[in-house]
Amino acid sequence: MFAEGLRCVECHLETDLGGHFFGCRDCGGALETVYDEDRVAAAVSYGDWRDRTDRSIWRYKELLPVRDESAVITLGEGGAPLVRLPQSAANPLADLWIQNESVNPTYSFKDRFHSAAQSMARQLGYDRVACSTTGNHGMSAAAYAARGGMQCAVLVDPRAPEVQRRWMRLFGATVIVEMDRRPPLESFVRDHGWYPSTYMTPNPVATPYGMEGYKTMAYDAALALGRVPDHFIVPIAAGDGLYGPWKAFGEMARLGWTDSIPKVHGVQPTGANPIVRAFREGSNTVPYIEDPQTIALSIGDPTGGSMTLRAIRESGGQAIDLTDPEMVAATRYAASAGLSPEPSSAASLAGAWALARDGIIREGETVVCLFTGAGPKWPETTELLTEGDEIVSPDRAWLERLASDPESVGVS
Repeated sequence: MFAEGLRCVECHLETDLGGHFFGCRDCGGALETVYDEDRVAAAVSYGDWRDRTDRSIWRYKELLPVRDESAVITLGEGGAPLVRLPQSAANPLADLWIQNESVNPTYSFKDRFHSAAQSMARQLGYDRVACSTTGNHGMSAAAYAARGGMQCAVLVDPRAPEVQRRWMRLFGATVIVEMDRRPPLESFVRDHGWYPSTYMTPNPVATPYGMEGYKTMAYDAALALGRVPDHFIVPIAAGDGLYGPWKAFGEMARLGWTDSIPKVHGVQPTGANPIVRAFREGSNTVPYIEDPQTIALSIGDPTGGSMTLRAIRESGGQAIDLTDPEMVAATRYAASAGLSPEPSSAASLAGAWALARDGIIREGETVVCLFTGAGPKWPETTELLTEGDEIVSPDRAWLERLASDPESVGVS
């Protein structure tokens, strides 16, 4: 509605709201959408957002890039609940909330991204979308392409879960299994005119618009809490999922809807930590890691966006890395509380504990951890996490002991 154009996050060159998929024409930097915030302030208030009956990301349409509302593609994404985790010996934080993105239509936060990105594809006149994925991104892209009546090609990491690849096909996408996915994706876009429903950083192609959907996670969190949190913790690969909320908190501050911005923290695996390395070294250049290794495939990218470093630093946040065992422990703890994250998601919870140990998160501060996707979408990983055996065809006496005294048969 009030999007004015695009601006480079590096050199600040501005251009039109169009199909710019290779970054800034001057410096190659990532592009982001710019809004007329004076018109936004005149048209809507924080209270208006709160009172709307629409609980999808489009309740925040004034700060999303689509101008033509008839172009919107939605499956009701957004409105993820905040679930409070009780303080305990394992969880020392008294005011810790999980933003549970697994409730989205394809069970991950990627649905916010693709609703925004593919709505812009439709507005710009595209009817074919392509993307690269390790799982969640491709499943969501395929679903929104199906909803929007668009052709979809998904270049899939061979390690992606079979169940997600099958769902991509059920949604009607063409699934191409390929380890080196960047060259064919670039060809789809540059040579054949497809719309890249992929991340913000040109590597080699990008869309400026999907990240805008991620902003709505911050709006949702603020509405649910009645304020912005002190800390917002995000598992990151390329980093769009962190940059979007950080941008949103800044928009709310400029509009006078909050007088503070949370510290935004990024969490990566130790075996795939390019943004963490750059952060620790004080560099603005994110390195490329050969052959990243982690159980958390969703955040196992070899590189990331420099704009993510900017968001972390300007918010006063930290970029930290965690071992696979730390993420597994957080996944199991979340399961004990009735939540079902994949290890990539639970990285945010493990990150909160690490930041508390280091004194970054202080007693009494409000913390929101983003759970980006659902564990059941990763059955092979779930099998690795599961402990103990199923009880197969027990006799009547065993069942009687279980019913009367569970501890007598080893059930606590």
